[in-house]
Amino acid sequence: MHDLNVLDTSPEPALDELVEFARQRFMVPTAFISLVAESRQWFKAKAGLDVGEASREHAFCDHTIRQRQVLVVEDARVDPRFMNNPFVIGPPRIRFYAGAPLIYKQQAIGSFCIINKDPRSFSDTDRKDLVVLAKATVAELEMSRARRFLLP
Repeated sequence: MHDLNVLDTSPEPALDELVEFARQRFMVPTAFISLVAESRQWFKAKAGLDVGEASREHAFCDHTIRQRQVLVVEDARVDPRFMNNPFVIGPPRIRFYAGAPLIYKQQAIGSFCIINKDPRSFSDTDRKDLVVLAKATVAELEMSRARRFLLP
């Protein structure tokens, strides 16, 4: 992730559009692009989320980057990994979570995530679409990096 030099950078309209599209496509109140650093997750783009970062300790995204496929939690209240998570028992009261890892140079650097306050299912088509959004995010991050180095 350090190679991308993206942590704590300004918002990018293309990424903001991707998260807004995800909110509409999946009919959820919240979508975001999370980059996972050593002790925190930082939100590069977000829609329906008021905070700019959160502790990695309780981040659903920390679980997402530990695998190569989409992580789906249909009801966090009954999932042993998350049922006692402060983001489940308190605000924002996450019930549903889906995240696709952002893979850059064979490393998972973050995730493209959607959350909802109600439990729900997630189809194979939904999973594929979330992966497409994650890949588009990585491509945009790479383009942004190239623009920073090529343009004065």
